[in-house]
Amino acid sequence: MSPDTHQNGAHPVLESIGVPDAMIRSWQETLDLVSELFRVPAALISRVYGNDMEVCACNGNMRHPYRPGLRERLHDGRYCEEVARSRTPLLVADARTDPRWQGNPDLENGMVSYMGMPLTWPSGEIFGAICVLDHKENRHSRRRKRLLQQFAGMIMADLHILYASIQLERTDKELRFLHEEMNRFLGIAAHDMRNALNVFLGSSRHLLPGGGGLTRKQQTYLDLAQKSASTLLQLMDELMDIARIDSMHVPLHVEEVDLSPFIVENIRFNQNQADAKGIQINLLLPPEEVRLKADPAKLDQVFNNLLSNAMKFSPENSIVQVSVSAGTEVILVSVRDQGPGIPRNEQTGLFTPFQTTSIQPTSGETSTGLGLYITRRIIEEHGGQIWVESEPGQGSVFCFTLRRKTGPKVNLSTGKKPSASTV
Repeated sequence: MSPDTHQNGAHPVLESIGVPDAMIRSWQETLDLVSELFRVPAALISRVYGNDMEVCACNGNMRHPYRPGLRERLHDGRYCEEVARSRTPLLVADARTDPRWQGNPDLENGMVSYMGMPLTWPSGEIFGAICVLDHKENRHSRRRKRLLQQFAGMIMADLHILYASIQLERTDKELRFLHEEMNRFLGIAAHDMRNALNVFLGSSRHLLPGGGGLTRKQQTYLDLAQKSASTLLQLMDELMDIARIDSMHVPLHVEEVDLSPFIVENIRFNQNQADAKGIQINLLLPPEEVRLKADPAKLDQVFNNLLSNAMKFSPENSIVQVSVSAGTEVILVSVRDQGPGIPRNEQTGLFTPFQTTSIQPTSGETSTGLGLYITRRIIEEHGGQIWVESEPGQGSVFCFTLRRKTGPKVNLSTGKKPSASTV
C-alpha cells in the first residue's frame, strides 16, 4: 500500500490525490456521450472516500437526481458500492424483481436498472465505478457491456497519468530533500576538513624554507605532501562553493564594476602561473569604459577559473588571449588558449560537476572537475550564459556573457553557444 493510502473504511483509497478540473470536465463529456449511446438518463463516475462514496462526475441530463459532489455513506446498499466492494462488473436488469436490492436508495430514486464497471488506481486500490442507470428495465446487450468496459479503460488510463504525475512530483520532492541534505553534509564536512588541512599546511610550511635536518628524500616527501594538501584544500573550497550554490545560499552582493581595470588586476594576480610556463597573456579591451552590475568576488572567481584552466592546458611559451566586446545590453568575454582542444563528444558535459576530459594538463597540474561547474552557476546567477568553442588541435575558446544590468537567472546546462540575437 502506498504512503498516500488511507484505510479509513471499507475500501483503501488514495484520498490525498485530487482529480484536476480539466480531467473532470473531460469525464463529464465522456459521460454525456455514454448516456447518449446507451439511451439512459444517468451516467456516473463515483469515487470511494473512506466510508463514503461521492459522485465525481455525471452526465448533464437533468432527468436524474445525481450531481457532482453528492456524497453518501457506504453500507446503504447502493449499486456502485457493490461494484467497489467486489471489484467486478455488475448488471441489474430490474431491481424491483430482485429482493437483494430492496431498500436500495438508487431504487428509491427511481433507478430500476444498473450496469457498472470498477475503476482502480494503477497501484490496485479501488477508485470507484463508472455506471449507467435507467428508470426502466434494461438488460443491456453484451456489446454495450464491452463498450462500457472500454470507457472504463479510458478513465483508468487517465488515473494512470494522474497517479504517475503525483508519484513523479513526490519523487522530485524526495530527491530535492536528499540533495539539500547531501549539500548540507558536504558543506559541513568540507569546512571541517578544510580547517584540518590549513593546520597541516601552516605547520609544514615551517619545515620547508630551510629544510634543516631533513634528508633529500624527506624534503621530497614534504614537498609532495604540501602539493597534495594544497590540491585537497582547493577541492574543499570548491565543494563548499557547490554546496552553497546548489542550496541557493549564495546571495549576490551586486555593485557597479569597471570591467577593464578589474580584468587587468585579475591577469596580474595570475601572472606568476603564466610566467612559470612562459605563457604570454594578451588582453583586448574596447576603447570605451565598460561598466556593469555584478558581484566582484564571484566575478573574480569566474576569471580565475577560466584563466587558470587556459594556462593549465596550454603548452609552454604559448599565448592566452582575453577579449572583451561590449554591446548596449550585453558584454561578451572570451578566453582563448592554444592548447590541444577538446573533442566534440566531451564538450557537452564540461559544465557539470566532476566532469573531466581526456585532455590532460600540459605540466602535470591537477584538476578537480568542479571549476567550470561553479563558473557556470555564477554566470547563470548573473543572468548570463557560458559556452565553449573548440576543435582538437585548434585550442579552445571559453565565452560568457554578462548583462550590463542584472537580469533574470537562466538555467543553461548544455554549454552551447546562444543564438546571435542573445549576444
